[in-house]
Amino acid sequence: MKLFIVADMEGATGIVHRDQLVPEGGEAYRSGCRLLTGDINAVVAGAVAEGVKEVVVSEGHAHMRNVLLEHLHPAARLVCGPARWDQKPLVQVQGLDESFDLAFFVGFHSRAGTPNGLLSHTWVGACVHELRLDGKVVGETALNAAICGAWNVPVGLVAGADDLAREATADLGDAVEAVALKRAFGFNLAECWGPKATGAMLHDAAGRAVRQARAGKLPVWRAAKPCVAELDTHRREMCDRMHRVDGLERIGERTVRATGDDVRDVLGRIWAGLNAALTDEPGWLK
Repeated sequence: MKLFIVADMEGATGIVHRDQLVPEGGEAYRSGCRLLTGDINAVVAGAVAEGVKEVVVSEGHAHMRNVLLEHLHPAARLVCGPARWDQKPLVQVQGLDESFDLAFFVGFHSRAGTPNGLLSHTWVGACVHELRLDGKVVGETALNAAICGAWNVPVGLVAGADDLAREATADLGDAVEAVALKRAFGFNLAECWGPKATGAMLHDAAGRAVRQARAGKLPVWRAAKPCVAELDTHRREMCDRMHRVDGLERIGERTVRATGDDVRDVLGRIWAGLNAALTDEPGWLK
């Protein structure tokens, strides 16, 4: 069995604040990298214990160079590198293909607009007010699940705070292992379990998810055909820049739309537009 893990960071064990998420945070950031890597290792260990033979981890947070490769579980390989559209048109899911049997999402966060959501946003918090796929408001869990579904790969585990766990279950169904590693009280506030507790939670949940996949009990989450993605920006000038990207239609002062039969192409165009929407290319795209 072959497993693909998408690793974001906001939902990792003990992460509650921006200084844990960016290199400028110094020791707090380095601690955040250790916590994220520990979560990934716990999931990998749980999957390997159930017979998974091959694991690929795709970095999906900010500049996408946060996982500590020197401490990564030896069964896993790591896809890491800047988030520019020309390199990563599929954003967090770059490297996935039809050869994988199962996907896990580790360190994830709730979507933009989630009430009291811990570090909640969708793709680019500075730009995205709301993103809809086939008319439904979605976050990164559903977006990535749709891309996985285009390759017929089911999602078996989603880990983050309790607000993310509720979103994952609502979007993907009860079969997914939705692991709550902390209890969100607000954007930068949560009640957190330590890594000794969360490591055991993640290990056990990964094992259950692998068993579910092997038994054929995990549904694949698929977008409609044709699928429609609509994105509302925070400000008009962001939409001004987005709609100049080929394949994006402006349908409102702050809204663009992409349509097509392949959700990977549709969301790739949205991601290209978001890259264009940023006035100055930030460090995490470089």
